[in-house]
Amino acid sequence: MTLRLRPEEPTDDAFLRALVMDTIAGELGADHWPEPIRSQLLGMQYNNRRSPRPDASSLVIEVDGQDAGWLLTRPTAEGIWLVEIMVSRSLQGKGIGTAVIREVLAAGKPVRLHVNGTNIAAQRLYERLGFRRGEDTGVQYLMEHP
Repeated sequence: MTLRLRPEEPTDDAFLRALVMDTIAGELGADHWPEPIRSQLLGMQYNNRRSPRPDASSLVIEVDGQDAGWLLTRPTAEGIWLVEIMVSRSLQGKGIGTAVIREVLAAGKPVRLHVNGTNIAAQRLYERLGFRRGEDTGVQYLMEHP
C-alpha cells in the first residue's frame, strides 16, 4: 500500500462531498433515512465541516494513487489540532487511518482532537496510538497525545 497526503485542490470538491456525506451517513445510521431528510441533514453536516478555515491544512489521502480520505489539521500554540480524519468506508479497517495519524504524530508535537462518544472504533484506534481520553462533553471526548 502506497500512502500519500497531498494538498486539497478545487477539483477535489466532488470527492470530498461524497466522502463527508457517506461518512456522516454511516456515523448517524442515515443510510436508510427518507431522502429529503437525509439530503438536508447530511448537506448541513457537509457545509459545516467544509466551512473555510484559513489556518488549517486540508489534505487528501491517496492510497495507491486513488483518493481514499481527508485529513484536516490546524496548528495551535500547544501543538496540532486534528480537526477531521475520514477514510472511505470501503477502505476502513486496512490501516489507512493508523498510517495517517502516525504521520501527524511524526511531527513530534502534542496532538489533540475530539471524537464522537458513540464512535467506539475511532476511540480504540486513538487509544492504541497512545492518545489519552480527557474531557467528556456528553457527546464527544477530548483526546490528547503528548
